[in-house]
This record gives sequence, structure tokens and C-alpha cells, in this order.
Amino acid sequence: MERAMYSAENYVVLSEDNILIPVGKFHIYEIPQLPLEFFEVKGTRILSITLAFDPPTRPTRGDSYLGVTMEFNLFKGIDRESIVNAYVNASKTDAPDKFAEISMEILKKNNGSGILVDLSPGSNLWKKGTVQRGQVKIFPQSTKYDKGNMILIVSCNRKWANPDEIEMQRYALVASISHSDSQVNLYNRMRLQINQRSDREQERQRGRV
Repeated sequence: MERAMYSAENYVVLSEDNILIPVGKFHIYEIPQLPLEFFEVKGTRILSITLAFDPPTRPTRGDSYLGVTMEFNLFKGIDRESIVNAYVNASKTDAPDKFAEISMEILKKNNGSGILVDLSPGSNLWKKGTVQRGQVKIFPQSTKYDKGNMILIVSCNRKWANPDEIEMQRYALVASISHSDSQVNLYNRMRLQINQRSDREQERQRGRV
């Protein structure tokens, strides 16, 4: 329980709880740049993402027992603006309920498949349920993990749920990053980046007043 909820020096937990997302929309999160020490020190490096939500359900539905579906995709080595533009444009197509899949096709076509973090098991399996988890083992030779922040997209699609029944979907999200060597100072280095980014955002907000 403590490992799931709290960080340690070589283990970072980033979490959001009780978040509401409009059905048919997406949320965007950033995972700070992994420090150089994370790659240089020998050991096992694991990154995992977990999503949980509570949609309306009907076990008698043949197409999907979930009235609302959710999924996530994690990107590396690509700027935030390119991802947001792809998702926004895909949501305006003739198939808005498939905007996540369309966005992926656009992004991989324009930037190559290397921008997607290949989590296991694949999304085709986990997105069928309400508790979804994917993880990846990161090796020193893994590409693009050292190219800035990773971008995590959480998307929400309507299946058979009536808009009058549900306009917003609640969810919780956890991203965890770990290194097997307890001496790797992962937590403090990533916390510093988060604090610096928060300070810059506050400065921008004050500048708009």
C-alpha cells in the first residue's frame, strides 16, 4: 500500500485522484525529464501508468458493457503542441468517438512510431476494462526518453451512455518511475523540475493579470 501511494528516493509516484473529464474530450499531463543518473547507473528501470474509472455499465450489452470508455497513451521525444493539435483535429472528424485512434495514426505518420512508449500489455487489451495498467522496462539504449518531458494523454469516449445520463467521467491516474538502485536520487531531481515548472506557470499567470 505504501509503495502504491508514496515516493522514495529511487521511486517516484505521480498521481491524480477524483478528476472529472468531459466525455468526448482528453486531458494532457507531463512527466518531467528523467535525470541522466537514471540512465547511467546500472539497474532495472521501470515506468508504469495506471488508470481507473467508474463508467455506467450494462452486462447485457453485446457491443460493450461500458457506457463510457477511457484510455491513455504516453509519448516521448515530441513536443506538447504537436500532440495537442493532433488530438484536437481528430476530435473534429466524422468519427469523434475514435479520435484517440485517429490521433495516433496522425502522430506516427508525421513523426514515426518511436514517439510512442510501447507499454505492456498493449492498449487493445487494457482499454476494454475500467482498471488499466501498462508498464515498460527502460534500457540505457532506449531512445528519446532523454529528450525532454514525456506527454501522457488520457482520453474519454462515449459508447452507449446517454448524454443526459453522463456528461463528465470521474477517474484516477498514477504514473510511477523506479530504479532498482536505492542510491539513485530520482525523487528529488524530478521534484525540482516540477517545482520549477510550477513557478514558471505562476509567473506566466501573474503576467496575464
